[in-house]
Amino acid sequence: MARERWRPEPTTSTLFVLLRDDRRRVRHVVIGSALLDVDWAADLSMLMPESEAPPLCELFSDTPREARRAFRELADLGDVDPDPADFKQEWLPPAAGLATVNWLLSEVAQPRSKIRRLLHALATEELERIRGVLVAAERERWEFHLAEVREREGRRFAGREIVVGPENNEMHLTIRRLAR
Repeated sequence: MARERWRPEPTTSTLFVLLRDDRRRVRHVVIGSALLDVDWAADLSMLMPESEAPPLCELFSDTPREARRAFRELADLGDVDPDPADFKQEWLPPAAGLATVNWLLSEVAQPRSKIRRLLHALATEELERIRGVLVAAERERWEFHLAEVREREGRRFAGREIVVGPENNEMHLTIRRLAR
């Protein structure tokens, strides 16, 4: 009897790829329903060899709201004096993300891979969309990170939305403004 692949839990979060150009303007691309959330990325990262690519969980950065909450929690504990610089968003070159995503997708293609057994087709589709965005970001020389945005969290920090056309990985700004 064949084993079933992992099925993602229903999610109320959205996965964003945040992009920053050389003038520090931030834009975002909506990837999907955050099937590859921060927790799942940490689990997958445990299976990745260190020398191949950065672990998937290292591609994520906290949203400003999450960073403020974590800073307050540490400050309220009183055991440590947190440094605000430790809570800034980390920006990465697209090549780092591409190395990680390409490694995961190559593992999904291997018939006996643990990653293949763990990733559902919907999560694999999210990886493919992330790869498309990172290819376009590399061409534009933009930095990036992934962010999991909760359902009721404000999205103004993410800047205007960019749509990546699947036919040629072209980025286009959308006309509509983000919901507050």
